[in-house]
Amino acid sequence: MQFCPKCASALEERILEGKVRQACTTCDFVFYRDPKPVAGVLAFKDEKLLLIQRGNEPKLGLWSFPTGYVDIGDTPAETAVREAKEEADVDVELDRLLGVYSNDSRTVVLIIYVGRIIAGTPAGRAEALDARLFALDALPELAFDHDYHILEDLVCSNADPHQTERPINKQI
Repeated sequence: MQFCPKCASALEERILEGKVRQACTTCDFVFYRDPKPVAGVLAFKDEKLLLIQRGNEPKLGLWSFPTGYVDIGDTPAETAVREAKEEADVDVELDRLLGVYSNDSRTVVLIIYVGRIIAGTPAGRAEALDARLFALDALPELAFDHDYHILEDLVCSNADPHQTERPINKQI
């Protein structure tokens, strides 16, 4: 953003509240670059994980979990279910929250659930070139480093079924 939405004056970078922020040179407007919530699901069928092959940049052609931005009026859980349908043509039922993930440089906060495919056969749709089920020991190259961290959390949480702590706002 280059200009103030309140008065149309130029914005400049300033240190405010200990962070570099864009602020108006004339009025009191400060642009807060807030992260957007993104929700997704690690969906399983017959102990295989659903992955979608990305049809858009970044990471076009690589594999990831179905995820999407949380729309106003939707919950993160509703978003995770919707994205599985939109991107892979499957219906899922969510079992639990796996974790909430972010870091200082990301523009999103990831909210990841674990669930089951209850209907449909995986097929690429919308932003996905393809959708398939993979054994955890035979995964293709994943699109993002954080995908591997999320899978590590999944494996750790499955190893101890009595684990009550979940990775809340884990840095990735």
